[in-house]
Amino acid sequence: MKDDVRTLLKDKGNQECPPFERSLKVLIVDDEPTVHDITALVLKNFRYRGYKLELMSAYSATEAREKLASHGPFALILLDVIMETDDAGLILARYIREELKDSMVRIILRTGQPGMVPQRQVMRDYEIDDYKEKAELTSERFDTAVAASIRTYLGFRKLEQTSQGLLRILEAIRNVETGDMRENLANHILDQFEFVMNRGDSSGMGSILVVREDNGERIVSGRGIHAGLQDCDLEKLNDPEISELIRDTLNSGSMQHDDHHIMITLLHINGLQYLAYFEDVREFTDMERYLIKLYASHINVSTGSR
Repeated sequence: MKDDVRTLLKDKGNQECPPFERSLKVLIVDDEPTVHDITALVLKNFRYRGYKLELMSAYSATEAREKLASHGPFALILLDVIMETDDAGLILARYIREELKDSMVRIILRTGQPGMVPQRQVMRDYEIDDYKEKAELTSERFDTAVAASIRTYLGFRKLEQTSQGLLRILEAIRNVETGDMRENLANHILDQFEFVMNRGDSSGMGSILVVREDNGERIVSGRGIHAGLQDCDLEKLNDPEISELIRDTLNSGSMQHDDHHIMITLLHINGLQYLAYFEDVREFTDMERYLIKLYASHINVSTGSR
């Protein structure tokens, strides 16, 4: 892999990083310090769909267990086979899958002695994602293998997030259907939407609840950076462009979203029309937007707006 490290870094050094980046943790487990150094060089400028890699090192299977316990979750583990013992890496892989019950993390096995570890048996028995011989692993092949593993991890994580989102919707729907929630729905809307969206009070993202009345639009309450907006005119938002988008969305009775905000219209709750506005939603997937729309539809149906 040393042979073309410089070429790879030269090629990647010219790439512009996206303005918004997130990181994924990668654990390098190998008893050879040189392997850690070369791996760090090859992956220094690795980017995949706006993600960069946060690399951590463990020089034994024992140290790797400590890192897994204190620094997880990890997206990928680059795992040597022979360390303290001839099968230390395999034992660690089994520990991750069977004892930690971590089926999401991807594991790439790297070995300098392939004859001692049959590839077919390892892939089947230890739930390994890929098997690479160090002597034949060029930087290009390594980069490709890492990208494939990260793609698989993100796919599994998206499925997990969708599953958790559905569970949150079911819980939120139960809250809507309780008597207290129906009577005070306007006061709970932002709380319930943020619960469905899995956004906490510390997220820093802003949201407001707007109601349309005979004399205009009024902000009922705010969260995050808009926490100070309570029971005031929409103009207090101090953003004419967003205010106009809010009015347009209320007029259409629809849902509007882009990479920066989501606006959801709630029709005629207690005889009034409401809109929930959330900003800084760059991390939201299409599925998460769908879940929000699904919950909004249930509120409209439950409150008799259709």
